Amino acid sequence: MKNGTMYATRVARAYAKFRSTVEKPDIPEPDDPIRRLAIAVLGVECGDEQAARAVDRAFDVMVDWNEIRVSSAFELNQATGNAIPSGVKRCQQLIRALQAIYDRENRLSLDRLKGMARREARHFLEQLDGVDDHAVAAIVLWSLGGHAIPVNDTLLAALQKAELVHPNATRAEVQAFLERHISATDAKEFGLIMSSFKGSAVTRKKRTTRKAASGKKS
Repeated sequence: MKNGTMYATRVARAYAKFRSTVEKPDIPEPDDPIRRLAIAVLGVECGDEQAARAVDRAFDVMVDWNEIRVSSAFELNQATGNAIPSGVKRCQQLIRALQAIYDRENRLSLDRLKGMARREARHFLEQLDGVDDHAVAAIVLWSLGGHAIPVNDTLLAALQKAELVHPNATRAEVQAFLERHISATDAKEFGLIMSSFKGSAVTRKKRTTRKAASGKKS
């Protein structure tokens, strides 16, 4: 990313200040990769917590991932309670991703990724239709325990607003940039804390009482 050294310094300072204003989150246990995929795809605009609730709501009326795979995007969006921004579009993306996994694995499971090297697992996910940069990073971090920094639309906008990343940087560029400057040890805590970052509070030097995401397993 252009001017990476300058932005890295800004991120380090802003994160240290913001981290001091919120409660330290509990780190959740590793999530099922398929569930994490669904949360990431559905939550790219609204966040993991809202997406996790939508997934749970869908399973109130649907039996398993296979039923979701063969549903229409409209049916799935209704099952989630129409609670996701761009719901039909996101549901169609999830269905495409599930179909890609089924075509590749002849079943709906990503469990074999757990036995792969992290770079190999990331490459596998990147080749799947419907699995975007945000979803790849989310699965690597929250399901496989690898080094990744998922950046959803809300966080991307907040980082740009706070001038912590280049204004024209893509999501993939921002994720790669953060992965170079946030260690694997700190990646999960960074993700949970920054899920509540809104951009202006740190740069304007105002203390916030906003809490980080709870880290509740989703």
